[in-house]
Amino acid sequence: MSNIAPPSSPRRSWLTACVYWALERWKLLLSMLGAAAFGWGVFASWISVIEYTNHTEFCITCHVMKDTVYPEYKESKHFKNPFGVHAGCPDCHVPQYSWIAEAEAKVGTIKELYAFFFGGMSHVENFEKIRPELAKEVWAKFAATNARECRHCHDYSSMVFADQKPSAASTHQTAMTTNRNCVECHKGITHKSYEEKVVEPAPTSFDVE
Repeated sequence: MSNIAPPSSPRRSWLTACVYWALERWKLLLSMLGAAAFGWGVFASWISVIEYTNHTEFCITCHVMKDTVYPEYKESKHFKNPFGVHAGCPDCHVPQYSWIAEAEAKVGTIKELYAFFFGGMSHVENFEKIRPELAKEVWAKFAATNARECRHCHDYSSMVFADQKPSAASTHQTAMTTNRNCVECHKGITHKSYEEKVVEPAPTSFDVE
């Protein structure tokens, strides 16, 4: 009896090749669908976190914020005004018009969480001690972006200068032509102002001839 195997059927070889081809394509398709589902899940989770944390109510879940900056904010025109225009914490402190800057800002809060849990910033007394430095950091950020978050609501070109006090109208018109940012003049309008005051020298009690 011969041990030589009969030649394979051309039909069977063609079917086998088709099955292997289909399996390889399905593996690739399933891998692509799995990657897309994973990416969508990560994206949806990130957007959900962004949306959840972009509310004043979230910010004041930290008792340090609720006991310090929040009462000051509630007394400001950003909280309540005759026009009913309300600006919350994220409107000023979360970058606008730039999702990259927003993502960087959100990731940067990790150091704030570290300071809260491990740096003693869970105590109001410790927080108040460094508030002047924190205020200067915030002003520097506004200056670096030319008050981008302020301009999200306030725009020189949309102002009706005739409805403003003469001094305010003159200042705003000058600021518009020189492209000065809002924080240069409006420090401390929502929270305590830690701007260093320039002390004028005391007048002498005698006249110099």
